[in-house]
Amino acid sequence: MVNDSDIPIQRQNRLLFYSICGIIPMLLFTGWLIIAAIISPGYNGSSDYISPVTLGFYSMIQNLVFMILGFLSIGLAFGLRMALPSPRNGLLKLGIGSVIIFGLGVVLAGLSPLMGLLPENYLVIVPYNLLTIIGFAITITAYIASILLISQGLKYEDSLIWGRYSRYSLVTGVLFIILLILLIITIFYNFYPGLNQRAFIIISWIWILMTGVKLYLISSNEKPIQDKWI
Repeated sequence: MVNDSDIPIQRQNRLLFYSICGIIPMLLFTGWLIIAAIISPGYNGSSDYISPVTLGFYSMIQNLVFMILGFLSIGLAFGLRMALPSPRNGLLKLGIGSVIIFGLGVVLAGLSPLMGLLPENYLVIVPYNLLTIIGFAITITAYIASILLISQGLKYEDSLIWGRYSRYSLVTGVLFIILLILLIITIFYNFYPGLNQRAFIIISWIWILMTGVKLYLISSNEKPIQDKWI
């Protein structure tokens, strides 16, 4: 039989776990970028794209990294579901759902390269490339939607705890859209696409990181106070 007094502690521990799911991705992704650059001779981070390893054992590690990033993002979504106010708020519900879709998209980004092991013929390449483009578009759209929906959903909620986070999310969403447009332009003109791709992807994991930090601060405080970061 569980003592009622233990329930807040259990909730706090669960929220702490989910917060770690948001903190780890940025560290894991940055670590992999450094390792991938080291193991790829002649790799240029400013001009080469973010996936320098495409063959052999290291490509399997890269796929695994993306799958872990996706599952961790889904874990973060469960943390948001626990910590965000007003679970009946439709915008917050949609925002949390969008985070889950984003996480699933990142998981599929790690799984989809396995299709590259199939025979390279027209019937395989066309649907594979098409599915990759569609998957990328859905994942990016879900990410933008999650940030903006959560930001707007918190606009009229508890400003003491979430006010700064709401404004931070809105600024991040706008910046992400700007970087997406710049990325498309730089890829089209082949102007430092690797550098712009890194800025575009890193900003997404920074929001995940700061969300994890926010959940950690909430889980570590017995009383809801406004923290100094977001």
